[in-house]
Amino acid sequence: MKNLIIGTLLLCITIISKPSYSQGNPEDQYRQMGGVVGLTELCFETKELETALFQQVGNVFYTSPEMGRVMFELLYVYFDSYEVAKSKKVIWNGTLQAYNTNIFDCSEENKTVIKSFEQQLIAGLK
Repeated sequence: MKNLIIGTLLLCITIISKPSYSQGNPEDQYRQMGGVVGLTELCFETKELETALFQQVGNVFYTSPEMGRVMFELLYVYFDSYEVAKSKKVIWNGTLQAYNTNIFDCSEENKTVIKSFEQQLIAGLK
């Protein structure tokens, strides 16, 4: 019974904290979000996705403090990917399990793609 409750809790947290538009497991999703936030900061000087994500993460910490370690690990990969995106202008591809090789240069075409990623990820968090 205890395992069922823990399993249900983990499932709920995963559903709450992972965007439906991301690929792969939660680590992949947090890597993708970190990359998108890094690029939106570079190209738009905004962090709307980060704000939405941190609101969800804060809720998880508040309602399920026992998930602190898991959330810490997910935030670690988020910030790692954020730094990679800011320095190399790439994002994580969960399918390939690697950073993409196409560099985002903040051109109007790339800005459209980045903004679309951001909006999809924010929608998945709500």
